Amino acid sequence: MNNVAVKSNDVRIPKPELGNAYLVERYSAGSVKAVILHPDDFAELQSRARILEEAARPATFELTELGVKAHRLAEGGGAPIEDEAAVRSLLGI
Repeated sequence: MNNVAVKSNDVRIPKPELGNAYLVERYSAGSVKAVILHPDDFAELQSRARILEEAARPATFELTELGVKAHRLAEGGGAPIEDEAAVRSLLGI
């Protein structure tokens, strides 16, 4: 997205173009008062914010009995077991 600086004294809300963010500055480039976006760009930002918010939420799920057993075995320490037959035997499957 391109930034287009606009001085606050010159603001008459321009018709925003897709892909441009119009920065409304106060006195200098370091003092931005507002940002004007095309509605489609704003919708895209909102959509991405929702996706990030959902991804940041902790997952909530319940383990099956087999999952609980596997978790307990894994938390028990010791060397990792990579042999499928050994894993099946420990889990009783």
